[in-house]
Amino acid sequence: MKTGLKPPLLGMLLLPMLSMATGCSSPDSSPEAAPPSASPSSSASSGEPSSSAAPGSSRTAVPTSAPETSAAEGTGTAPDAVVQSPQPAPEPTFEAEQEQYLQDKVPEGGDPNAVLQVGQERCDQLLSARAIDEESVLSELIMSPARDTADAVAALCPELLPVLEAAKLGFPDGVFSVGAAAPHGEQPSIAPGIYRAYGQPEGCLITVYTGSGELLGSHDGSAPVTIGADAARVESDQCYTWFRS
Repeated sequence: MKTGLKPPLLGMLLLPMLSMATGCSSPDSSPEAAPPSASPSSSASSGEPSSSAAPGSSRTAVPTSAPETSAAEGTGTAPDAVVQSPQPAPEPTFEAEQEQYLQDKVPEGGDPNAVLQVGQERCDQLLSARAIDEESVLSELIMSPARDTADAVAALCPELLPVLEAAKLGFPDGVFSVGAAAPHGEQPSIAPGIYRAYGQPEGCLITVYTGSGELLGSHDGSAPVTIGADAARVESDQCYTWFRS
């Protein structure tokens, strides 16, 4: 009599063993082992790029909305610049004495301020010289009786007017007739009177003659000189200037 298991019984014994072997080798398919996945709807609603793309993928995230561009930037045009028309220069204003000096001195199209500056500088020079030596101003006005200087004194520095009037009675070196006080005229002349030389210069010589040419006197300028009515001609050399006493 043969002993052994019947095929059906053998199958019943092997089936549990196979089930155990299969369960040990298969991956865990339970829901707890699966990694959590982001909801597609939440990524789309947040506007952020999806992070579910596989590593190494060339796909890039695209923003959901583009920044707004102003109309000026889009067209490349700038706002129109404001164009201002040139304004005329204000008319200069002057005081009464300045207007007096500028009268008939400003050429057409000339700058009155520049003309006025010349007169003011002349006054400054004379006033500075007077502070050092008052008679030097008198001598200067006798030597250089320019009209512009006289106008500057009369209008811009009238404190020098007495000196200006005294200068009209003096005379510089040269040859003069005796008559009216016009040392800078076309026919230079001086009035009779007593005169003294400025600073008693070395080498000064003044000679006085009658109408016939007779010598009335010769002086070195160290003392005042009298020129009488009988004198007709006067010659001064190296005396610089003579003041009327």
